[in-house]
Amino acid sequence: MKETVDRYTSAWNEQTRAEVKTAFVAILADGITYQDRNTPLVTGIEAFVDLVMSSHEKIPGRTFSLLTGPEYFDRHCYYSWTINIPGLGKFKGTDYVEYDDENKMIKIVGFVPTL
Repeated sequence: MKETVDRYTSAWNEQTRAEVKTAFVAILADGITYQDRNTPLVTGIEAFVDLVMSSHEKIPGRTFSLLTGPEYFDRHCYYSWTINIPGLGKFKGTDYVEYDDENKMIKIVGFVPTL
């Protein structure tokens, strides 16, 4: 899961739709679901790519980095990350993940910071 989480975090920093999708196809299950306090349930890789691309529009120049390595067992995982927003600083968040036998993420629940 360490490699999967690293690739997932890096995918949020990719600049083009094609780059994000390529990264996501390798690490997410087709029926991936994502939700956080600001985002209604997102289902599927295409919708998830849309979310990432819209975040670039809403917060230009933002970058994500992994803060703690993943803790995981029996298809459950969590880790913490930071978002760096130019002019505002770094903010911490945490993701809870469920994954399949191929270490592909099938469900992500994001605990995002209040900005």
